[in-house]
Formats: sequence, C-alpha cells, structure tokens
Amino acid sequence: MAITLTDDEAGRQILGIFVRYRVPAGGTLRRTHFFDVRDGDFQRGLDNATARKWVAVHHRDRYRYILTEEGYAAGRSAEELAHQELLKTDA
Repeated sequence: MAITLTDDEAGRQILGIFVRYRVPAGGTLRRTHFFDVRDGDFQRGLDNATARKWVAVHHRDRYRYILTEEGYAAGRSAEELAHQELLKTDA
C-alpha cells in the first residue's frame, strides 16, 4: 500500500515539480507535467500550494498552474537545503 503524504508534503511535491522543470517566477506548467504525483495527493497538494501562495491556478484554464514569486523563493530555498545536505554527505 502506498504511503499517504501529509498536506504539507503533497504541497512540497507540487512545488518540487516546478523546481525540477526550472520554472521561473510567473512561469506555467500544465497538468500533464504532474503525472509523477498520485491523483489523490495532487488535489491536496495543489490546495496546499495555493493556500501558501506558492502556486496560482490560471483564471481561464484550470489545468494550467502558475508559479508565484513566493513559490519560486520557497523552491529555491528547498533546493539549496537539499544541495547543502548532499555536500555534507560527501564530506
């Protein structure tokens, strides 16, 4: 059975997809980019990411998601933390 993610973890997973594709602030991704995210986690993650103002849903296309400035900053800080952890394990 799959491990259930918390709402926070699901939101960070959504943000991680934007980081993976190196989307700039104001950039968009379509729903098809999120196939790595389980359907059950996707909506909870999207709700969490929009509540944190990391991501906005396009006003005309509900399958297009926009990375906000706050989301870009949060993604960059998470990426830097992961990089620092990687450097610690190499030392």
